[in-house]
Amino acid sequence: MSNVVSLFNDTQKYEERPVVVLADDDPSIRLMIRHVLESEEFDIVEAADGIEAIKAVEKHHPALVLLDAVMPGIDGFTTCKQIKDKGYNDVPVMMITGLDDDASVERAYDVGAIDFITKPIKWAVLKHRVKSVVATVVAERKVELLAYRDTLTSLPNRLLFADRLDHAIERAARHRETMALMLVDMDDFKLVNDSFGHDAGDKLIKAVGDLLSRSLRRADTVARLGGDEFAIIVENIDGSSDAVSVADNLSTILEHNVRLDDQETFIGASIGIALYPEDGEDARTLLKNADTALFRAKEKGRHCFQFYKPEMSVNAMERLELENSMRKALDEDQFVLYYQPTIDLHKNEIVSVEALLRWEHPDKGVIKPSDFIPLAEECGLIIPIGEKLIRTAARQLRNWKDEGMEGQNISINLAARQFRDLDILALFKEVMHENGLEASDFTLEVTESALIDNIGEVETVLNQLHGLGMTIALDDFGTGFASLANLKDFPVDIVKIDRLFVEGIPDSREDAAVVEAIAGLTRGLKLRLLAEGIQNDRQLQMLKGLGCQLGQGYYWSKALPADQYEQFYLNRFYNIG
Repeated sequence: MSNVVSLFNDTQKYEERPVVVLADDDPSIRLMIRHVLESEEFDIVEAADGIEAIKAVEKHHPALVLLDAVMPGIDGFTTCKQIKDKGYNDVPVMMITGLDDDASVERAYDVGAIDFITKPIKWAVLKHRVKSVVATVVAERKVELLAYRDTLTSLPNRLLFADRLDHAIERAARHRETMALMLVDMDDFKLVNDSFGHDAGDKLIKAVGDLLSRSLRRADTVARLGGDEFAIIVENIDGSSDAVSVADNLSTILEHNVRLDDQETFIGASIGIALYPEDGEDARTLLKNADTALFRAKEKGRHCFQFYKPEMSVNAMERLELENSMRKALDEDQFVLYYQPTIDLHKNEIVSVEALLRWEHPDKGVIKPSDFIPLAEECGLIIPIGEKLIRTAARQLRNWKDEGMEGQNISINLAARQFRDLDILALFKEVMHENGLEASDFTLEVTESALIDNIGEVETVLNQLHGLGMTIALDDFGTGFASLANLKDFPVDIVKIDRLFVEGIPDSREDAAVVEAIAGLTRGLKLRLLAEGIQNDRQLQMLKGLGCQLGQGYYWSKALPADQYEQFYLNRFYNIG
């Protein structure tokens, strides 16, 4: 494996004054060779033995090494072999020897030398051969630099990484060694770009590339695959325990604050790991499995690493099948809306209806949102699905108004990704115009996690929508994401208590304490409180006693298709309970 990072950094220097390492135990020979070569504008780095020669190669990554075959300590043949074993296959070695027997010449080529010069040295021949070899090396490195580097970080790009991975697998197979492939993906990188700008994002990418390079052995490969994703090849390890040490070290190194344009930001990374040979014996399989492990690390909450496990592939295939099924469902209008009433607990009246997405699968029946919405958000399908939901709900509300069902307000759930990838404000203005609706006809529900994950974007959009006259509800409050500050800073009108707390009251002291605390908080902030999942009269009476104004749950009705909800409305509008 060539040391690509050093190659990239030194290419311009090679073009100006290429470095030649000269190793000979005879100082008079070194002096004469230096005199001859420096006239050709080479930088000569001298070494008195093989150990010094190896250190010089590691430090300077030269364009050529001239090695005396016979030196004290380790001889030139052994020195040449060790240089190659350390991964400097792109550094040519030329032997200088007084040995002219066939065995010595053959041995020189066997250990990786490209040529040899016999003693006594013919200086014109030496100068010509060195100039020719160095010119070729400089040209090759320049071409490799242009074709195989990542322009931002100077790390190997995807093309060179693929070549390095193939060679690493070959070496691991030949020597029966274990190798680790790690995929590193920065967490919350989009937030850095959005908060500080793309220039800051580029600086962060470069900083991470530098951190990774300095944290690994010279023989390891670090590459940038694109965006904020890096790949690492760690060869010759003692199984998963070594991989754990490397990954744990990288996680620690990457989890700290960095300064970008006088602003500090926290960086962290998720890492997916696949081992050769147990997780794959070819590059394609290893990459696929490392990527699967990376996805699992993201699912686990980020800022961690995960090893590939075979069951992950089963889950990945199931997810891929589900994603493909969702695309088909969107084309075939399998996504439909169910409607659940919201009740004024004190007036015993329907005051709103929540539009809830369902997937009517032709084979599996009705699929709940919790089983497909997270994947829809991740793969981007939430954008067309969410737009369909908004347009369908608006048309349905218009139909109900035309049928005389007045006083209806329709509540629509918005996913986090819709704030990033969809012009929500323009969409609602369009559907209101098309259906003759007012902003006051809509309640928009946003989860706590959506607020926290996209604070800047969500706050801006919600303020715009609230300014039009829409009601804003904070969904699933109490699950641990939001805080008092969020309620004060965002234009929230209604807080919805998560059903997990409602179902335990009044018998569970813990749940009752949470509900009482939320009720007190909303009273202090003059917000309305809506309890989800009310199922019995005991729950209802406790919530009314705490001042909760609104409720949903099976106590009145489950979510219903449009025609059934319409019948429920007509039958019970004047007689609920």
